[in-house]
Amino acid sequence: MKFNWGTGIFLFLIVFLVACGIFIYFAMTQQVNLVHKDYYEKGVDYGEQMKVNERSKPFSRSVDVNTQNDALLITIEKSLAEQVDSGTMYMYRPSDKTKDIKVAVNAGTQNIQFKKSDLINGRYILKFTWYARGVKYEIDQPVNIQ
Repeated sequence: MKFNWGTGIFLFLIVFLVACGIFIYFAMTQQVNLVHKDYYEKGVDYGEQMKVNERSKPFSRSVDVNTQNDALLITIEKSLAEQVDSGTMYMYRPSDKTKDIKVAVNAGTQNIQFKKSDLINGRYILKFTWYARGVKYEIDQPVNIQ
């Protein structure tokens, strides 16, 4: 068999298509953790989220995060805890959604603990969302676990 430019082009195309197939397979098997599943709905509701953030500004210092030996203790000021009808405390891990933790907050609850064994070292975002008299409030606060 004689090797000419036509054979070279054919071999190049075959190698290129195999490399593209391998790359596509690799890209499809990667996990994507940095995008919300409902990003479209979050974008549509962004105006409402801005109103919630504006309402929540006076309460931004009402949540205190302390690290103890075996737990992460979150303390809600008494004045705020008395106003809460219901809510959730959400430890959001931006780099790995499988490490997120969510806890329900009942009316009057001042202290919430997360076991350090459930958390891994690194950055979390504490999202405290609550309702008071049917109005939604939300506080986001970065937390570093060491």
